Amino acid sequence: MNPHPACLDHYFAAWNAHDAAAIRQHLDQAFRADTRYFDPHRQAVGIDEFAACLQAFRAESPSATVAWASGVDAHHHLHRYAWKLRVSDRELVGYDVIELDDAGRIASVFSFFGPLPMLSP
Repeated sequence: MNPHPACLDHYFAAWNAHDAAAIRQHLDQAFRADTRYFDPHRQAVGIDEFAACLQAFRAESPSATVAWASGVDAHHHLHRYAWKLRVSDRELVGYDVIELDDAGRIASVFSFFGPLPMLSP
């Protein structure tokens, strides 16, 4: 299995797009119609709901960029990788676990912000 499927390039491009048509074009290439997205602040089901989330994100943070912070680890239909979000002089690192369908489209995204917590003593 390809450890870096093309749908991930479109997914990152959608995060970095600045207009609704470009966001939608990239999501149409990356997502299934019923893709589920979850992060600590939002959730969406389907391309329309997630596109609305990205448009709201872009309105709140017009200069924000999302970039790779790691390579992609994969097994079965699951892929995980780290990303970094830069807004002005701040940077947030997190990671995603995504599930692909048999056609190579994103079926689910589970996004986590920040590093993993330390073990409690």
